[in-house]
Amino acid sequence: MKIKIICLFIILVAYSCAIDVQESKVFSGYLIEVKFENSSNGILKLKSKDEIYKFNTKNLQIDFLTINHLKQHMLIGDPINISAYKSDNNWEIIKIYDLDGTVHVE
Repeated sequence: MKIKIICLFIILVAYSCAIDVQESKVFSGYLIEVKFENSSNGILKLKSKDEIYKFNTKNLQIDFLTINHLKQHMLIGDPINISAYKSDNNWEIIKIYDLDGTVHVE
């Protein structure tokens, strides 16, 4: 009986740990909207493979120069990569970087 309870406990702990793991995905494309209320609350929209993705920046602190640089990418049509994970039906950004690997936000 004790072994069954211990096994059940181990299975429940392992299952709860597996649920919290966030799988990230990398998107490559062109910014079509860069909108910030402040340095920690903004939205980026990226067009990738004929689909539009909306990203939240709530988990990042982005300075004024980086926001303007992202707007520059949008205006001149420079492609960019965004690494993000899905949380509560929203894409949360982990990292923003150029195709050559130059990191803007991490």
